[in-house]
Amino acid sequence: MSTLNCIRSISNQSIKRGTKHRLLKRATVAGTLTAVTAGVAYGIHRMVDKAVHYKPEVNGPEKAGNYIYLNPVLSNEDDLVAQVKSQVQWKYHALESIVLENEDKGWTSFLPLGKRKHRLWNDPKLLLQKARSDNRTERQAAVNVLAKKHIWHDHEYRLVAQSCDQRTMVGLARIDSVDERFFLPPPAVIEPKGTVEEELRELLAALPDTSIDPCTKFFTSMALRGGQSSKSIDQTGSLVFGGNQLSFITSLSKVPEESLFLSYLQALIHHSEVISHCKELVHLGALQTLMRIYRYQPDSPKVNCYLAQIIANLAVCEALHSEIVQAGWVKLLVKWKKSKFTELASQAARALANLDRDYEEGGTRYANGVNIIHPLGRTKKPIHADIVFVHGLMGGAFYTWRQGQEDQDKEKLVSLTDSGSLTTPMNDEKQLDRNRRSVSRFSDCWPKSWLARDCPNVRILTVTYDTQLTEWASKCPFESEKRSISQRSGEMIQKLKEAGLGQRPIIWVTHSMGGLLVKQIIIDAEKSSQDEKAHSIAEQTHAVVFYSTPHHGTSLAAYSQQAKYLILPSVEVTELVQGSPYLKALHGQFRAFVQARNVQTLSFGESKPTNIGLSIKALVVPASSSNPGFGEHYNLDMNHLNICKPAGQTSQLYQLTLEFILRNLHQSFSSELSEKLTHDLDDDEAEKLLSMLGMTFGY
Repeated sequence: MSTLNCIRSISNQSIKRGTKHRLLKRATVAGTLTAVTAGVAYGIHRMVDKAVHYKPEVNGPEKAGNYIYLNPVLSNEDDLVAQVKSQVQWKYHALESIVLENEDKGWTSFLPLGKRKHRLWNDPKLLLQKARSDNRTERQAAVNVLAKKHIWHDHEYRLVAQSCDQRTMVGLARIDSVDERFFLPPPAVIEPKGTVEEELRELLAALPDTSIDPCTKFFTSMALRGGQSSKSIDQTGSLVFGGNQLSFITSLSKVPEESLFLSYLQALIHHSEVISHCKELVHLGALQTLMRIYRYQPDSPKVNCYLAQIIANLAVCEALHSEIVQAGWVKLLVKWKKSKFTELASQAARALANLDRDYEEGGTRYANGVNIIHPLGRTKKPIHADIVFVHGLMGGAFYTWRQGQEDQDKEKLVSLTDSGSLTTPMNDEKQLDRNRRSVSRFSDCWPKSWLARDCPNVRILTVTYDTQLTEWASKCPFESEKRSISQRSGEMIQKLKEAGLGQRPIIWVTHSMGGLLVKQIIIDAEKSSQDEKAHSIAEQTHAVVFYSTPHHGTSLAAYSQQAKYLILPSVEVTELVQGSPYLKALHGQFRAFVQARNVQTLSFGESKPTNIGLSIKALVVPASSSNPGFGEHYNLDMNHLNICKPAGQTSQLYQLTLEFILRNLHQSFSSELSEKLTHDLDDDEAEKLLSMLGMTFGY
């Protein structure tokens, strides 16, 4: 008698208790035999599968997907094997369902291979249902389980890829170890009659010229001119657009198409920072045009970085998320997020974070210029603090923080930009990787390589803004009005607010002029009493690291002033003149802030001269200027360039920095816990618990 018949006889017949007990016992025995039979059936199924190397037949809606699979013509023997496998598999799943339905009776112990978990965690359809749950915790747990699947058959990944909703797809994309088979490839793009260049020109020409600054108009007009104008811009060094540099852009590429694409993409980056232009770009088919560019240059890190940056900018507008996902960009972003190149991975992570509205709390969005270093995706680890890196004059969000090398003393400050300054063309990722290994002064971004491992429970961000030593090097003739420290502070506060800065303790790490910018940001945030989010940036500032910050000015500005008729010093340089009233006032306000809020500071000074060009070699920031007069201060045998670039994890520079960060992370966490316990418990309970933890009240 089968299990179902036994149970049916029990429920439908009114019999004595003793007889009912005997029938139930028979049902249990039958169930045991059923489970054993299921185990044997499962074993036969696996043996057949391994023997013929043929995957089970896929029945159901997944057959009618976008994927096209070419199946070989089966002989009669193959047909027989397929039929046997199909029947065995069906019977196994049917029997397994019966066993699982009687889990409370202990029947699951008879499942083969020790499978005790509910079929939910192995069934794609059931997991997808859970991923669509109205309960946020439940659906995120289901997405995490899905992302751990690495041994499914292709048709199971295909089922999820074709069936999952947008929220689930983006959630999967943000998990680092996810299998790329979960994502459908980009749909085919209809090839227009004209060239990609013509399509780009039409796209830029169709954009409105309202709500944009003069620099956006300038770069748009330069891109529309095309030809030699575009190439001449690329030859100047890195393509700097609206204060947003990316590395890789250093010299005219050997690929003319790539250089031309970069000119157009540069203009589109700035347009994509304007919300109204984002919607217009998508309406005009920019997502498809950008996909065509990718297919022309799929292995170009430069092109991919710009594409990811534009998509990340568009993703700030939540109304465009569906169009971005439907255009097939998620699969590419997953691929780029795994890139070994920090800049590309960071831009892809920023784009996915902006698309992920289910995970990012409080409407967190990453605007252009705020870059994610760690974590690049969703994480189960609690985030206790934010560490924000701010580069200095002629620096960059990634390249400034590379590992130090001995031959950096030979570099000139005027040649350093966020471009990385590699002298060899970079046409594809493999070539770039070889170039980076061969150029001795290239190294990883140490906040990502080292600090993220040493401080896993933090979010690490870097900010990007462009600077110039001389107005002659400025890419936009209308940009000088935007480059004062005060002006940049206001723009940066707005972007950092959107990124959720101020929700947890903040530690700033700065180099050179970046330290002055952070000081201005903190002072401006403290004065913003009417803006709660901005004010919280100052409230949550716990510590600041200064690498050769010219608190009292720099000799570089003096040299520039002497040669002003030759190099026309930039706005940044003129603000750094020693004895500047602006710097004096800023430092006084910051000193008062540090003392009032007990903010910890760690400062490093340089003692080796740096080549700054024009046959001049000098200390860019003397010790008298790098020492703020409070906090810890160390003068190291390093120049201005490598003072923020530790030679290794055991170097004095990194160890001092790490120890300072860890100490303040511990203090901030202890203070936060103390405050929470004091609020939730009465005085006696809190004091007893805190004393057990080696802590005291926060008052």
